[in-house]
Amino acid sequence: MPSSAFALFNGRRKREVLELADVFDAVNDRPGPNTKHALLNGALVLLVSSWEIYCEEVCRQAARKVLERDHLRFDQITDQLRRDLLNYAGSEFRGNQDPLNEKVALLPDEGWKQLLCDRLDEYIRDFNTPKFSRQRGKDLDGLFRLVLGARVSAAIEDFLEEPGLCNRLDAIVTLRGEIAHTGEAAPEDRLTADIIRQHTTSFVEAAAAIDVVIHRDFRQRFGFAPWRITNQVREAIREPVRDGL
Repeated sequence: MPSSAFALFNGRRKREVLELADVFDAVNDRPGPNTKHALLNGALVLLVSSWEIYCEEVCRQAARKVLERDHLRFDQITDQLRRDLLNYAGSEFRGNQDPLNEKVALLPDEGWKQLLCDRLDEYIRDFNTPKFSRQRGKDLDGLFRLVLGARVSAAIEDFLEEPGLCNRLDAIVTLRGEIAHTGEAAPEDRLTADIIRQHTTSFVEAAAAIDVVIHRDFRQRFGFAPWRITNQVREAIREPVRDGL
């Protein structure tokens, strides 16, 4: 089975978004201008919300796999992630009068795993703009760095052989924000049912790529897979890339 986060996104969530696009087409299956654009606006808001939930949950699932796995060592994670955890622990527990109680003291043993999960929970608590990169605030590269110690945007663009993919998805998230704040898209950004379907395909493919990237990282770094790369994942990825799986 793929990650449970991907199974939900590629299953019920995708179906709900596409149903809204189909309803829009059915309502407008007559002469005259299209109406009920709120259906498509709602579909985009639901799509981006589902994307955010996928990203948060796949990170949680990966972190749980680390927490539950016996005999994983602190030196098996990336240098970057080790530094991040040490810096986080130092700022979190600075001033503790009994250093033996500090989680820093437990890092070489098993405490680093719980620290990783705690840090992830803290990051997700007020994470609400699922862009890979932002000028200010939390972003997806920061979120995935907590479990991979690397920029996931570079990894999935390299895997899918599509530079600029993450910027394109970020632009869709920006449009979601416009709709959420004003109730509609600007005339030049007006959605169609086909555009919603294309956006859905893009986000689901990006999620499938993330499942693959995390799967490969775990196999290489820890010697086990957090989930399986199933036909659900393969079918979400375009054929030239799929052939290399």
